[in-house]
Amino acid sequence: MKKIFCFLLAIILFTPIAFSQIGNERLFFSSYRPQGWDIWISDDKSKEINKITTNEALEYNPVISPDGKWIVFTSERLGNPKIFIKSLENNSETSLLIDNESSMQDQAAISPDGNWIVFTSTHEGQSDIYRLPFRPNEQLNLDDAVNLTKDKGGDFRPSFSPDGSQIVFSSDRAHSIKAHPIFVFAMSRTGDIYSMNINGEHQTRLTKNGYWDGSPCYSKDGKKILFYSGPRDAYRIYSMNLDGGNQVAISPEGINAISPSPLSDSTIVFTTFKNDVFRLMSLNIKSKKIDSLFNSSKNLLGAKIHENGMMVLYGGQAPLEMPYNLGGFEGDLLVKGSPYSKPLNFNQVDLYAVRRAFAAPPNPNNSTLIFDHSGVRELTDAITPWSYSLLGIIIIYIFFMVAGNRNLKVVKEKLSSFLLFNILAVVVFALITFLLYYFFIIQLAPINTLRSYLAVLAICFIIGIGIAQVKSNRMLFKQLRNMLILNFASTIFLILILPKLIEIPIQFYEVNYKTNETKPIFSFVKPSNYNPLNGMVIDTKFNPSGGELIYTVGNFRGGPLNQGDVFSLDLNTLKTNRITTSNFNDGFGDITADQSKIVFRSGRSGHFDIYLQQGVKVQNLTSDDHRDNFPIISPQGDKIAFCSDRLGTDIEGKVKTMDIFIISLNKNGNWSEEKRITTDKGQDAHPHFSPDGEWITYTSEEGGINDEEPLVQNVIFGPQIYGEIFALHLSSGKKIRLTHNKWEDGAPLWTKGLSER
Repeated sequence: MKKIFCFLLAIILFTPIAFSQIGNERLFFSSYRPQGWDIWISDDKSKEINKITTNEALEYNPVISPDGKWIVFTSERLGNPKIFIKSLENNSETSLLIDNESSMQDQAAISPDGNWIVFTSTHEGQSDIYRLPFRPNEQLNLDDAVNLTKDKGGDFRPSFSPDGSQIVFSSDRAHSIKAHPIFVFAMSRTGDIYSMNINGEHQTRLTKNGYWDGSPCYSKDGKKILFYSGPRDAYRIYSMNLDGGNQVAISPEGINAISPSPLSDSTIVFTTFKNDVFRLMSLNIKSKKIDSLFNSSKNLLGAKIHENGMMVLYGGQAPLEMPYNLGGFEGDLLVKGSPYSKPLNFNQVDLYAVRRAFAAPPNPNNSTLIFDHSGVRELTDAITPWSYSLLGIIIIYIFFMVAGNRNLKVVKEKLSSFLLFNILAVVVFALITFLLYYFFIIQLAPINTLRSYLAVLAICFIIGIGIAQVKSNRMLFKQLRNMLILNFASTIFLILILPKLIEIPIQFYEVNYKTNETKPIFSFVKPSNYNPLNGMVIDTKFNPSGGELIYTVGNFRGGPLNQGDVFSLDLNTLKTNRITTSNFNDGFGDITADQSKIVFRSGRSGHFDIYLQQGVKVQNLTSDDHRDNFPIISPQGDKIAFCSDRLGTDIEGKVKTMDIFIISLNKNGNWSEEKRITTDKGQDAHPHFSPDGEWITYTSEEGGINDEEPLVQNVIFGPQIYGEIFALHLSSGKKIRLTHNKWEDGAPLWTKGLSER
């Protein structure tokens, strides 16, 4: 009986385990993409638009077939963008038109005779233009497509001539990548207009301007080519001859104009934008009159007009900021349709696209993410009422100067006395202002460093007050004494209130990405010595075992001497600990599963190096003058990966591209020399190990860009215009591209799967 009881007890205890299984490993990454686009249609007479797709995923770039029976468009409902088709004659289901699991297909155009469909795809790596027979009742195989462009650059936005013999498109092939004019760590590109015949032959460059020329299309009569061009936020519509000659702006200055489409011989339709609001407009080429196409509060883009007067477009109502995605991108935290699975060797990995600038880190042990929110989007949001006391000091200071000059005038002091008093007053005031500006804005130094400089200045004021007091029988020195007393009092006051001038509160939230249930879990209070302008969270990760959060507080684009530190947060006790303790720019920390090793980058040597901390021992692993960043350590603690510009390509003397390097722990306990593991010419960054330490995932611009840069950057902010997620198997060298789209994807975080029952 005892054996039977034990047997039954074992069944009760172990049956749940036996019938449970571990789900796929999960890979989360940040994604700069919009939300809420559907496909709309209008007959251009009623001025009404009707939505014809309702899938929650992004859908865009529609076109109507020449016979008016079909609408072809791009949808992200399967993860990567794919081309779908839907009948306009009946209420049929939307179906996948072009079948390919791994690559992107987008920006379709159909030949006027209805025989061919051309589109952009990353089927062979870069974005090229492909051609397939247009068979709307069949699912087309991308392997049968003809690559028309076959260029190492990116080719985009194909459009047929009215007779179907020619195709115009844009391409960045003739230009090298450049440093972004504002964000020097980012890359930028330039595009031109090209033409070719329907077989891809006789590819001819038509424009050679310094700006991006894009979205070309033919006029109704086929005698002109329309396109947009111009500096950022000042785009205009142009026309030119078929050979590229006679390039003339046809839209007025002062209104952004992109994506032209001919409505008639005298009217074109284009998209305009201002402050993240997109509208469709019509332009009469002869009268230059511009009208709004639709009276709608929705964001509407990319209209295409059919011969029968039907118009297709895409867009939708802008999403609102939600409690489960504060301070990032309005709308949902996860991209609609997440997750989707990708095979890696014999395993499947679930990909989760997170709509934030850096991916909110996933808890290894459950279906929650952690994100931070400060509520501060501009410096004015962080200024406290204490800052207005500075204005009071200025007013009092001006009063003292006026009073001093009046008193000097009463006793009829010489002109030299007036000059000396005013020059000293202005110089002292400028010195205090410079110190505040230098330490707060430029150097972003610790508060105590600024206090020490102000204290030295206060001592100088005391000495000056003593000297002036000795000679106070003369009006000049009496006024100088009063001015120095005011400066001394102001300096002491500044020393006391410095931490209170600017406040950037940081609140951590936990959100269940399956239910969107959100709760605040921790309010971070910066150390008293912390410069408030360095007070933003710029990187967050979980300990591989869960239960502990590793995060960086600092300035993302700060230099080596700026302030920054790595902190940890125990999620059980909600106690935080400052891991790095230098007054330099420490950040981007990562920790092993057993918490014995912490890796981070620091500027304490005057340039950014990778450091390893074990207990109280801190070791500089890359002591050189190169820029090393984003270190990560394998959960097992035997490998460290990071990105570095040590072998990068110099871009205009402004920035060097970065590659991924790895160092390994040898059997003798020493770390190996760094080994380069990515070799493409673009930017590679943000590495992260798989849970078993055998793979590295990272962000790369190896695949180039997949759409015209102005179209993507004007839809949503993305300064690093590269950004696809790759996975590299360390022992075999096998590399897999995990994402194919036009959005900025980055900062991947790879964690274990969850138990499923």
